[in-house]
Amino acid sequence: GNTVGHLTKGTPIKLNDYATCESNYVIYMLKCPCGQAYIGQTTRAVKERIKEHRGNIRNFKPGTATDTSVSRHFSNSCHNLNQLKWCVLEKVHKPRRGGNTKTILSQREAYWIKRMNTMTPIGMNDSWSIISFL
Repeated sequence: GNTVGHLTKGTPIKLNDYATCESNYVIYMLKCPCGQAYIGQTTRAVKERIKEHRGNIRNFKPGTATDTSVSRHFSNSCHNLNQLKWCVLEKVHKPRRGGNTKTILSQREAYWIKRMNTMTPIGMNDSWSIISFL
């Protein structure tokens, strides 16, 4: 199976799910050339969400809708859009016994943000919520 290296420790983390750019209900990681990362989630095809991140980086303007933690980092660090790397960390499956898939998605996103240590200033995630666990 595939692995991804932990951002600060370098230890390999095994990824259990097979995903493509068409996969939905996924937790994904964006990585920039300086080693910082951002963990996000989407219910749509992951390629659509990545396209939005790329657009925000390309059209970055402070104080507008394009001003996100990722686009701001790329702008401030003078990174090139072509240096943006991404991968799917986990595909969230519909619970067999019912339950809210969006809630589970938020819980798994929080898990990966914590596990990969991607909160600012080490990473690019600027918010982390435990609401999905309450």
